[in-house]
Amino acid sequence: MTFLSTCKKHKGSIYVSAAANIGSILFGFDTGVAGGVVALSSFKTDFHLSSTPKKLASTTGNIVALLNLGAFIGALFPALLSHHLGRRHLLLTAGIFFLLGGILQTAAQPPSLSMIYAGRVLAGFGVGVVSTTAPIYVAECSPKKWRGVMMGAFEMFLVSGGMLAYWSVYGCAVHLKPTSRQWRTPLSLQIVLAVFVMLGSLATSESPRWLAKQGRWDEATRSLCVLRGAGEGDVEIVEELAEMKAQIDEEVEMTDGRRLGEMFKVRNLQRLMWGVSVAFFTMWCGHNAILYYGPAVFKQIGFTSQNSSLLASGVFTCIKFGSTILFLVSGVQIFKRKTMLMVGAFFMGGFLLALGAVLKAYPPGAGDVSMALIYLFVVAYSLSWGPLVWVYMGEIFPTRLRDYGMAICSMMVWLMNYVIFGTANILATIFSLEEMDVLFRVVEEEHRKRDVENNINEKLGTVTTVETSRG
Repeated sequence: MTFLSTCKKHKGSIYVSAAANIGSILFGFDTGVAGGVVALSSFKTDFHLSSTPKKLASTTGNIVALLNLGAFIGALFPALLSHHLGRRHLLLTAGIFFLLGGILQTAAQPPSLSMIYAGRVLAGFGVGVVSTTAPIYVAECSPKKWRGVMMGAFEMFLVSGGMLAYWSVYGCAVHLKPTSRQWRTPLSLQIVLAVFVMLGSLATSESPRWLAKQGRWDEATRSLCVLRGAGEGDVEIVEELAEMKAQIDEEVEMTDGRRLGEMFKVRNLQRLMWGVSVAFFTMWCGHNAILYYGPAVFKQIGFTSQNSSLLASGVFTCIKFGSTILFLVSGVQIFKRKTMLMVGAFFMGGFLLALGAVLKAYPPGAGDVSMALIYLFVVAYSLSWGPLVWVYMGEIFPTRLRDYGMAICSMMVWLMNYVIFGTANILATIFSLEEMDVLFRVVEEEHRKRDVENNINEKLGTVTTVETSRG
């Protein structure tokens, strides 16, 4: 069977993957747009952030952290209501929260940040629902041979959302005057994407495995036929339904009807620990700090103007997007999950170690070398941990526990996001930007004190000379 004929046969599954992954575009857009918008001079002017670096750092941290807080709560929502709401309706719910969040952020009235903050929490709730629902929905609807590719596409669309965020902000920075329109325009794109999420959720088939778990076998059969492009009597439909029924019956028999409690049985707890560990280390590998604070990071290594730092961040997302496509075309179908995680961790660690060495040896210069190492790091991330975290978490749990398992793992993702950026926010509030260089040993404290004293003495000497000449 040719590639095109295979796509035609499984077009129902492709539609589901596309609809779910429009939600992941919004997921990526919302997580990436904050750093770019806050870096715009129009945003800083409207919200009175230009003259107070600590307030700017605090505001940036709050905008990021509130999204993570909403996402943490939203990640639990599907598990609590999965018995009553199918995957399609959960996706629709996420779209509604995205829509409300986007409207509030776009309509914010400076200098008050209250509508921005409220919109970020609502949008974050939608992000949490999507991060739990979309991988499960795609996994349950995909053909076995295509499952890795279709689930890996979640990360590709997520990256494309981040890319859209950065380039839309960059385009507005270059082509629009520094008025409120400059920062409202990229934020308003959330509204358009939210509408597509809602329409997509209404146009796709429900997960046959979710329907089967509810005992709605006739509907499950019809849904599976649509997804596989086959009739009820076809062998592949009969066999897949038999596998679903056997798995569900075995799970019910083994657990005597229990649900959440069985998650903590030895075998299931082992799966949960694997999923939570992958989620934990994905968040702590360093990638998200660059993603959220891209413009600020690139300013620290030498790209000091607003547009150059935004451009460098945009290139970062493009490299990430290309690497993720390479992962989908080759890696996910060829190599074992464990192998890719190990190799990816080795190279990510190596590039970050080299970056630290460069910053130590040549502070704060070597901008091009530092940028290259950051880009190499994101290539390693996007070929391993980045897309694999969603594939892995969506695959390892049995049907009966998939909602709970995915919810707990997704909550770990958002909890660690919140912890990471809450910590960064506290540090940014306590220390000035100059003091952060000393804190992270980019510059030795004695060297910084000596430079400060020299600058003060030079300034005082200039003032004295001027006063003497006037006298």
